[in-house]
Amino acid sequence: MSSLSRPARDIDPTGGYHRWLRLARRYLRFGTRSRVQLRSYLSNRNAPESVITEIVEACSREGLVDDRVAAKLWAETLVDRGYALSAIRAQLSERGFDDSTVEHALKTLRASEGDEQRARAMVATLRKTSSLRARNARASVSRRLARRGFDPELINRLLAHDE
Repeated sequence: MSSLSRPARDIDPTGGYHRWLRLARRYLRFGTRSRVQLRSYLSNRNAPESVITEIVEACSREGLVDDRVAAKLWAETLVDRGYALSAIRAQLSERGFDDSTVEHALKTLRASEGDEQRARAMVATLRKTSSLRARNARASVSRRLARRGFDPELINRLLAHDE
């Protein structure tokens, strides 16, 4: 018997467990999810807490939810979007990943590319799309870099030669 079938103790004799399990499986078909995401999804649909706990554990045992993989995918997406490591760390923590999972995800990122390289790449991209000569354009680039978690000193250094 699969570990995703009804647990030994009946949670809901009317079959509610299986209804929530079907809903969880449908949700998990559309991407790699974390335990927190699955718990939140079921909770937002008013599943009983005992059912949520059982389903999250069962799905975890079966590999349908994987915090490390989900955190790594989020981290890679944020790197591709030009975020600094500090911002990536903060966003992963906000998404409910524990500290060890966040650190593991950050270690798996492209080690050769640091914050300065990501910031330079973003500045180069923005230079192609707008003129950094205008004072407001430089301020706009500065704000964009800051929103992505880059250090103010790094931002000033990268934009200093555009004065």
